[in-house]
Amino acid sequence: MLIARALVHQPPLLLLDEPTTGLDLVARRAFLDQLVSLAGTTTILLVTHQVAEILPAIGRVALLRGGRLDFDGPKAEALTAPRMSQTFGAPIRVECRDGWYRAAVV
Repeated sequence: MLIARALVHQPPLLLLDEPTTGLDLVARRAFLDQLVSLAGTTTILLVTHQVAEILPAIGRVALLRGGRLDFDGPKAEALTAPRMSQTFGAPIRVECRDGWYRAAVV
């Protein structure tokens, strides 16, 4: 409801901090699909711990490690196994399908 209220004013930027916390799998995907449709008209700044929530339309990713910026740049360069492994300090496997990424500890 808060997002709908904010969108009435057609903001140039939508800032979302962990927006899917507490949603089940189906509600989470429905919410993300709605964000995909907004991405064409509104800039979205999304803060998340979940790689799977990074929308295909998002082009730039910043990775934090220990509260400091570890990487900031194109999504395709950020979401790689070597880069994510460095950031998290553990071996990470990264997959991409239809623009959606997934990551898991190996």
